[in-house]
Amino acid sequence: MNVIDSHLHLFKAYSKHYPRPVHPGLADEDREVLAQELIVEMEKAGVDKAIVVPLGPEDHYISELRKEYPGKFATVGIYDEDAPNQADNLDQRIEESNIQGIRVGYVDQQASPDDNPEKYAMFPLFKAMAERGLKVWFYAEPPQVELFERVLKLFPELVAVFNHCGFMVSLDNLSIDKNARPHFNVSIPPPTLDLLEKISLNKNTYVHFSGQYAFSHDPYPYPDMLSVSQRLLKIFGYERLLWASDFPWTMVIPGYAEQLNLVGKLLPDISQGEQELIQGGNAERLFRF
Repeated sequence: MNVIDSHLHLFKAYSKHYPRPVHPGLADEDREVLAQELIVEMEKAGVDKAIVVPLGPEDHYISELRKEYPGKFATVGIYDEDAPNQADNLDQRIEESNIQGIRVGYVDQQASPDDNPEKYAMFPLFKAMAERGLKVWFYAEPPQVELFERVLKLFPELVAVFNHCGFMVSLDNLSIDKNARPHFNVSIPPPTLDLLEKISLNKNTYVHFSGQYAFSHDPYPYPDMLSVSQRLLKIFGYERLLWASDFPWTMVIPGYAEQLNLVGKLLPDISQGEQELIQGGNAERLFRF
């Protein structure tokens, strides 16, 4: 069974040929993290394949990866809020970059819980994604998760992957730690686990086993995340957990192989077969490489 990293970032330095968002301290204009650097870490850790997510809706670099490294990478794009037609935008990106999902951070920032879900700002996107079998990479605050639950009732076939242990964080709470990694000052365990369990009743929902470094108050191996990990296992079972590194932010601290080893450290009672599913088998079932 292949070991698969189910969420990481690769990007070129910012230029007119490779436009992308610039994030001071994380992804400055001149910083680039390329596939060659990642593959070195993957080979040392025994990771076979990976799902790459760019920093923004520009697919320029990920479109090259499918040609340069056939069979190595799958790709998930970022929602393009400037696209005049979401369905046409998806079709073009599927053709050019072979994206298999879209990362989304909200459903409707103006909607109330009683609004018709078909009126949500993102409804056309979710409808088009469901029709094309694209996965939703979801990373949003609790009110948006509650709206998303209503969307999933309309599209139960839509596969949704909640990023980074299902934490529901506000970017207003984002800081950069001393190791140049994103960090959120949140309670452990987060109070949103009950909401995550509620939405997990849709059997096409999954969660990334990743991002522990960004929430934990403890050094590696993040012992305060033990209770969170056990709750995730109870909610999703080993069949719906996807290990991910969140590379490059974890490349140095704790290290790429150490991030992979967190599965065994934070879920010490699972079997070898269950660990293999979390570390790759589940991702291999969902994605084409």
